Amino acid sequence: MTRQFLEMRATTFTQSGQRLAGLLTLGLSTSLVWAEPSTNNPSTALEILPPTADLRPALAAWKLTPRQQGARDTCSVFTMVGALEFAVAKCEGHGERLSVEFLNWSANQHRRPGDGGFFSDMWRGFSDYGICSEPQMPYEDRFDLARKPDATALAEAKGRLNLGLQHHWIKEWNVNTGLTSGEFLGVKRRLTEGWPVCGGFRWPSNPVWNAGVLQICPSNAVFDGHSVLLVGYRDDASQAGGGVFLFRNSNNGGADGWMPYAYAQAYMNDALWIDGPARTATPDARPTPSQAGHYSNSLPR
Repeated sequence: MTRQFLEMRATTFTQSGQRLAGLLTLGLSTSLVWAEPSTNNPSTALEILPPTADLRPALAAWKLTPRQQGARDTCSVFTMVGALEFAVAKCEGHGERLSVEFLNWSANQHRRPGDGGFFSDMWRGFSDYGICSEPQMPYEDRFDLARKPDATALAEAKGRLNLGLQHHWIKEWNVNTGLTSGEFLGVKRRLTEGWPVCGGFRWPSNPVWNAGVLQICPSNAVFDGHSVLLVGYRDDASQAGGGVFLFRNSNNGGADGWMPYAYAQAYMNDALWIDGPARTATPDARPTPSQAGHYSNSLPR
């Protein structure tokens, strides 16, 4: 290591210690997170994050309730639409249901037609066509290759491109790796900043749940895969990896669920978030100190 890098790293630790002392003085619980340091950006080596984040209050305020994919393989589309709905709500100040069917159609313009696909397919479709509201092109129980949006739906969808939404990769798709410590930190950071994270995972062939928490299984018991929208997290030393992520799931009856950090670190194939020039405040994803101890009450039943 160069002397300059060591000096910068020492400064980073000093600043982090000062921030930690200030937060503790205010009575706020914190979580120290170590990320793999980079010679290009030593300031990422140590970061202090709150012990929990939860975007469900914002989703509820905007009436963006859970949705179900049914028998179709559209989990990745529902996940991407969920992130788009959240970003659009931040820009426009109100929630609106967007069309899963339209985004699936637009993605099909860039690949062999079918249901689901990669987040990159969805974003290419959105970049070209935008997205219309759900009433303009409602979700159907079955995939229909012949179904296309009408002129009204196309015009409405194109208008949402003016919002200037952007996507950002935390981890591009790789089925052979999970999250590095830096990518793991990036997911948590985005959630504390008030943005949900799209995640594609290797998923258990036979999921097992314990009090709403997806249980870890060996690599020979997972398949590729399933997509969910991460909408929060909670540090908890009793869970594998030291905590759990909260996710919105278009499968499993539409019930929100939790997964241990260790599961995401092992099996998260890709991760991205969508943002834009927010024009409205999001309810704070970080709880007050009085809210911090209600983990068991927040578990889905």
